[in-house]
Amino acid sequence: MPNILFAYSTVDGQTQKIAERLSREVTGKVSVKRFEEVTSIKDFDKVIVGSSIRYGKFPKKLYRFVEENQELLEERHADFYGVNLIARTPEKCQVENNVYVRKFLEKTTWKPKDVCIFAGALKYTTYRLFDKKMIQLIMKITKGPTDSRVDLEFTDWQQVTQFAERINQEINR
Repeated sequence: MPNILFAYSTVDGQTQKIAERLSREVTGKVSVKRFEEVTSIKDFDKVIVGSSIRYGKFPKKLYRFVEENQELLEERHADFYGVNLIARTPEKCQVENNVYVRKFLEKTTWKPKDVCIFAGALKYTTYRLFDKKMIQLIMKITKGPTDSRVDLEFTDWQQVTQFAERINQEINR
């Protein structure tokens, strides 16, 4: 049975929620850990790296994790998934149309085996005032929802299941 690691970074918890859902749908011995909890990836047969963006950027800890583990990530044919709100439209779930994921892939020399992009969640009721106002402004510019009394989840869980199925196909070859 393959030993699989889901390593992630999250701001508001949606990337973790996606990692946990993937881990339930993938066959194998599974570990779900934040980047800072991962001491080594050498004992894993497969690694799936996930991260969300905030204000248009992936966190530095994603870049550090990839840089420190690049050789092993490549040996284990690691996959990557990015979580962002522009992916709430289907065309932005494609790498060539998602500026955040495209820039990440251009900045790093790591080439993930598979890349998936998921829409995140708007958790207006949990944001600090500054974040709430900034995210409302971004949503207004991108013609998204701005009602700060409502939390919305845009993640397409069927898309998450399809990603898990691709992972299963690879590890069961």
